[in-house]
Amino acid sequence: MATKNPQTYHVEVDRQKAAQAAGTYELADLPGDLASPVAAARVGKSAKQDKVLAGGRALSSVTKLSPGAALAIYGRPESRWANAYWRRTGGTATMTELLSYARQLIGMTPSGDLVVCLCGHAGQGPCIPLWAPRDSVSLTVQPNDLVLRFDDVVEDP
Repeated sequence: MATKNPQTYHVEVDRQKAAQAAGTYELADLPGDLASPVAAARVGKSAKQDKVLAGGRALSSVTKLSPGAALAIYGRPESRWANAYWRRTGGTATMTELLSYARQLIGMTPSGDLVVCLCGHAGQGPCIPLWAPRDSVSLTVQPNDLVLRFDDVVEDP
């Protein structure tokens, strides 16, 4: 269950019963600053199989939003697309451009409002993040997805 106070929001995680994706990948397989989140976890088929990769001891600690923070979900296809774009730009893609490849991107503004990001560019021009306000947010994940948390990514509109 999601809970919110002025400084943090514990994001609810909905698990889809999808087949486990073939092969796993590590943070080092992500391009640029995506490989250095504040916190990260790989989702297992069940909560017992979740593996925290950085910044916590459980998925619930990874999915805790604070002002300015964002959570991004990357499956294997999204990480490949981000890597291809990273290579195409010669390693100069911005963090916003790399985050635009996430399957789901949610955050909290510095003033404490919950938002979902509707940005996307798919390598087809400028990437302008559009943060849409929400009263509540949740994540929908599949086995082998990476849940990444980044601080100081979301700005007030």
